[in-house]
Amino acid sequence: MPSGFQQDVNQLSPDFYRVVITMGAGTAAWNAASPANGALNPYNWDSFATKPSSDANGERLSRGNMRWQAVIEELTKHADAQIIDVEVTSAGNTDANNVPSAIAFTVKFDRDEFVLTGVTASTTSFAPTTGGAVTIDTVAKAVRFLVATGITRNAYTRKWWTWNFTNQSGELDSITINQPDTLADVLDDVAVQILDGTELVSTV
Repeated sequence: MPSGFQQDVNQLSPDFYRVVITMGAGTAAWNAASPANGALNPYNWDSFATKPSSDANGERLSRGNMRWQAVIEELTKHADAQIIDVEVTSAGNTDANNVPSAIAFTVKFDRDEFVLTGVTASTTSFAPTTGGAVTIDTVAKAVRFLVATGITRNAYTRKWWTWNFTNQSGELDSITINQPDTLADVLDDVAVQILDGTELVSTV
């Protein structure tokens, strides 16, 4: 029986990916008419000091928050993920009537190899509107595809916590959502870069 320290090859090896979504920097419209409006927003009405100034603005905010939830669902489809360091750029982060112009966040995967294999099992490439086709051969590219896929889920309705301006209170309502633009256009606005990683090395 060997003695001394033995490195476990199954130990966690976390990797971090920085996602930057610059809404409107590429070819995506983001601000189409309802129910395609609302862009993307990690926060709902209860996170803002200034609440939506109309029922329409409340529903618009809910759509952005629904897309954020869809992004999280896509990122956690193939492996456990932790979302950290969220940064939102808008005209004012305390006013719910402002639609974000950019969002950045970090995704931490403890076992990110499952992300690449999970995505490529059904999709091996994607084609942004600009820049040509991209082969999904790294986790960063797989993450980019998953984020854009979550944003562009189309034509569905969910019960969502939204702001009722008339009653000046939150309520659970049915919110219908369409994609803000095509997958190809949204891909133009999504960038992903690996930040840091731990490589398992064994000399045994």
